Amino acid sequence: MQGNDRAATTAAAILRFRRARSEILPAELFHEPAWDLLLELFVADAQGRRLTGWQVSEQNQVPPNVMSRWLMHLTRIHLIIGDGVGDLDDELTLSGKAFDTIERLMKEARILQEAII
Repeated sequence: MQGNDRAATTAAAILRFRRARSEILPAELFHEPAWDLLLELFVADAQGRRLTGWQVSEQNQVPPNVMSRWLMHLTRIHLIIGDGVGDLDDELTLSGKAFDTIERLMKEARILQEAII
């Protein structure tokens, strides 16, 4: 991972944990497509990659129509940069606002981890 290694590593660990709990308990208990999308884009950015809505939808087992609605909403509230029509084929990126927010949240997640240890 490039410049934001520690925060991206934390985000990737959260995604792994979220997938693991969905394998152990019923997945419908944990659906947060917007959060998964933001974390996926954050990690991809740190790795120098871009993801499409289709890729995130498949990776997180989110129905395409649900992902499309979240893309439109997250674009409207300026958390992702997209075309605003929910096109799953577009490569997506976090806005500066979203990137900074996720980075702050990952610092909080590290504080929680340190409290557990």
